[in-house]
Amino acid sequence: MTWKLKYEGEEKTLAQWGISDVTRRLGNQSVDTVTFKIPGNTIDTPLQFLARKIIQIFQDEQLWFTGIVTKTPIYGSAVEEFHRYTLSGSWWYLDSLIYQQVWKEPVNPNADDSTLSNVQKSHLILGQDSDGNAITIGEQLDDVINYVNAAVGETVIVFAEDIDLPIYIPFDECKDLSCAEVIRRLLRWVPDTITFFDYTQAIPVLYILRRSQLATLSLNVGDLNEFHFVPRYDLQIQAVVLKFEKTHKGGGKSWKTIEVQRYPTNATGMDLGSLVMTIELEGTQSTHIKQDVETALIQTTSETWWQNHLPGLGSVSNFTVQDPVREGTLPNELVSGSIAAWMDCSVEEDIVTAKISYETEDEIVHNRAVAVKINTTNAQSKTYRSLISYTGEETVPENLAENIYQSVSPLQYEGKIRLTNGEISGTFLGKIINITDGREEWEAMNAVVQTVEEYLDRGETTIVLGPAKHLGPDDLSELTKSNRYRFSSRNFHSRSTAEAGGNSYVEQGKYGRVENTSYGPGKMGRLSFSDPINTERKISIDIGELDVDATVCLRQEDVSDSGVLKKRYTLASEPFVPVVLS
Repeated sequence: MTWKLKYEGEEKTLAQWGISDVTRRLGNQSVDTVTFKIPGNTIDTPLQFLARKIIQIFQDEQLWFTGIVTKTPIYGSAVEEFHRYTLSGSWWYLDSLIYQQVWKEPVNPNADDSTLSNVQKSHLILGQDSDGNAITIGEQLDDVINYVNAAVGETVIVFAEDIDLPIYIPFDECKDLSCAEVIRRLLRWVPDTITFFDYTQAIPVLYILRRSQLATLSLNVGDLNEFHFVPRYDLQIQAVVLKFEKTHKGGGKSWKTIEVQRYPTNATGMDLGSLVMTIELEGTQSTHIKQDVETALIQTTSETWWQNHLPGLGSVSNFTVQDPVREGTLPNELVSGSIAAWMDCSVEEDIVTAKISYETEDEIVHNRAVAVKINTTNAQSKTYRSLISYTGEETVPENLAENIYQSVSPLQYEGKIRLTNGEISGTFLGKIINITDGREEWEAMNAVVQTVEEYLDRGETTIVLGPAKHLGPDDLSELTKSNRYRFSSRNFHSRSTAEAGGNSYVEQGKYGRVENTSYGPGKMGRLSFSDPINTERKISIDIGELDVDATVCLRQEDVSDSGVLKKRYTLASEPFVPVVLS
């Protein structure tokens, strides 16, 4: 079997490069590495392989590893000097890039009708696409890989085509995460997933598979140089109960609702070994406006209606109205409140005219012209309400409790296996292992391979088995930790709309009560003048005291003043012959 290394277009055997002590370490959700040293390279020897360059290693003609040079340490001692190199696999790109998502923002923030443009932000809402729609874990992972390739400027990772994680999660709002952290955060909802790269392809292929999807490998206990296995009963979950808590706001109040998802369906969450999590989701958010309106029917022929609008005539007698005319047609007068466009009511300014007659102690008026300006409407007396903004609630992900249960309910085995086969071939990562010719339960333990260390020079392989490292020794507490500091997504509606929550225009009413009156001169029937101090001194002109048809007016007449003929004006009628009643 021949091992070769290709660097900058030059391909030679490991021996020709002077390479020894080659070790490959593969792991779940971590950077795969290959390390090797070049003995005889002194501290003064130029580096054979430069940082950030790509190296490929072949086993015969089969590609075995593709990595980027990330470390070039130089060692020296009294015994020897050498260079040691570290190649990092494709997960290195995921660790080295901060993930960003597309958000919308207005081109002109000061314009209500501004068009929206796309911007990249490290403010993230996982489980949501750029249009604000919920997406599955698989779809979100695909977007992460596409982002990495776009950022690097070439395809450095291929997402396996048969990857399918059709699981929806609660919107997870977070900031400033690397692509690797995003993947780990997503896979916490599916704890039995294993990530690994297939380096036999020209571009490494990323696989993310659940335990049930992994290939099974059976090893005979007699072929194992060293081993130990531990059944982790302490990690078995008996039930999963998820309580989705939503806070709703609207109508001037807020309230909470709880939707419970459980698996098995009879789970109470009060049994030992039950996983119980309260997951915050955003509830409905609504803003309403209200307006109290009082109206009254317009009755232009009613003496009372006119006296209410002409308050100075409240105490007159013999009050009558003639020839009322309106400019408008709406039936009601706005008494209090105001009318706004959102109320879907009509309003207009109206002028009502009429001729009125009335009597007081001091005058008698006939056909005085009056006018009243009012706001009229077809609104009714009631409280008008309208919804001016609304944000829908987050959707509870379907079957999330069942998916978590399927991940954490099967018994997990942890342990280690050491094999010495003389030659390294294939890979164990991405497989589950069973052991034959040992204990009966080992034949179906389906222990998941978490890490693999392969030592080419010794032909030795060390395999670490067990549950995913993010379950860890803390059992239930580690599973719930990912949710403890998670909060509901306050901005899940903003990403696609560029609208910040709580900002809405509220149109105020433009038309309130208005009342203006005007009087014409009218025709007087009586006129009285009184001394303001001595009320006994007064002049009264009352047309009712005339007992004949006559016109009393100022008239010029001749008078003698001390023997001198003069003229004067008197208030008098034409001379007439009184009617003598027989």
